Amino acid sequence: MKHAWCPGSIGELIQGIWEGREVLISLTIDRFSEMEADLVDIVDPNSWEDMQKLWKCKRAMELILQEWGLEEISNKIVFRRRHSLPEGKGYASSTADIAALLAALALLVERDLCEEDIARIALKIEPSDGIVFSKMCIFDHLEGTILVRFPVPRYLGVIGVELPGFLDTLSVDRHMMRIQWEKHQKDLSEAFNFAQRGLEENDLSLLGRAATLSSWIAQSFLPEPIFEKLIEICSSIGGLGVNRAHTGKAFGILFDTRVYPPKEMIQRAKEALKGERIEVFYNKVVSGGIRVMNL
Repeated sequence: MKHAWCPGSIGELIQGIWEGREVLISLTIDRFSEMEADLVDIVDPNSWEDMQKLWKCKRAMELILQEWGLEEISNKIVFRRRHSLPEGKGYASSTADIAALLAALALLVERDLCEEDIARIALKIEPSDGIVFSKMCIFDHLEGTILVRFPVPRYLGVIGVELPGFLDTLSVDRHMMRIQWEKHQKDLSEAFNFAQRGLEENDLSLLGRAATLSSWIAQSFLPEPIFEKLIEICSSIGGLGVNRAHTGKAFGILFDTRVYPPKEMIQRAKEALKGERIEVFYNKVVSGGIRVMNL
């Protein structure tokens, strides 16, 4: 039996049209999907039913086994999700599940697997996220291409704010999104400039400005009433900016952990958001990519 993990994200630092392509920069955090895979003689009915529920993972398994020329063992592999990310919220849960499973399968059948392979397979199922890459990157999540890589920012903390409800990535009106991004292209270009400079120089204030600009633009096609309140709270408690899941129900208040301890920031945020039907939590920004355990 082999185990693998992949971190999720709290939405995106920024998402939109950049140099004529639809791209994003995932904001990867220390919340993980964990998958295990094993070879068995017979897959029991309960395990088979559980795998059918994770149809995106099952499809990813079929695709990678086909590429490896191992289709004949597909009915002898059992996989299980040991730890999950919330679904339909904007934590890149599907991409994280697929990435962790593919990594576990590669260990199981002793095959090489690179980050680009994982992104390519995931993209065959739905628009993907940049969480599979160890560095932060401007990622074309429709074509599976990395355009620019950056170091992971140090000392960047996130107060997560999760709203009730769900949003399926496949249900999003991508045509409307693109229309709005094109309409706000000047602001988007400025936001991407802030993001690139912030990541290259580890300037967290620029990352906050980039995230906030991108989030404002997203309000035009995915409005959330709480957003303006989060902007006000961010300013009042010492945050740097507000990011969001552009296809989800999660927001983040970004802050510098060297300036404000996470415990202090989460307490301030909870007090300011008292009475709202939300969940508030802390995560730190981490590198993406799979983690494995070879037992």
